[in-house]
Amino acid sequence: MVLSSGNTSCLLKGLCKLIGTGGTFIGENGGVYRIGFQGSMQVMANRDIAVKALNLLEEYYGKKGIRLELYSHQERYSDIAFAREVPVEEVRSLLSGWPVDIMDTNFAIHIHEAGIDKGRTFQIVAEQLGIKPDEFLGIGDSENDIGMIKAAGTGCCVANAQEDVRNISDYCSSVPYGEGFVEIMRMYFPHILAR
Repeated sequence: MVLSSGNTSCLLKGLCKLIGTGGTFIGENGGVYRIGFQGSMQVMANRDIAVKALNLLEEYYGKKGIRLELYSHQERYSDIAFAREVPVEEVRSLLSGWPVDIMDTNFAIHIHEAGIDKGRTFQIVAEQLGIKPDEFLGIGDSENDIGMIKAAGTGCCVANAQEDVRNISDYCSSVPYGEGFVEIMRMYFPHILAR
């Protein structure tokens, strides 16, 4: 099992231990990854450009009296994440022409170096694990999961997924969030949940 999230490596390290995986994860929307508990974290993106983009946004929104609420700013190595308190399309417009990608996870807006995503990093992780990408089941719910879902042999989403994710998924659960994940796992890996 490989956990893949827009969240930070520190959260994913703990989650891997808590749920009993082998410790491999992809974090910050593909910006970082680690193979196993003993592996060292690899950083896939230069965070400097994301920080410069954030500075532009803070100046722009500051003039409007809006302060961006940053998420785990000190714990991030490759991206910037902040609350969805400003329109994501406005952020994309303000940063058009910049070498960055903007991801809307329905929880936060993320800025990272252009070309970094979970799909690209997933393929690197699969190769390092010696497993073909088409042997994986990818499950997601937002646009940051699209590359991973496309790269996996089978791509699924939970019922609350964004429309773009639903459109590229092989299967969409009938229920949202964690219950949807369990539904998908029961469908594809019934032996895991049979205990």
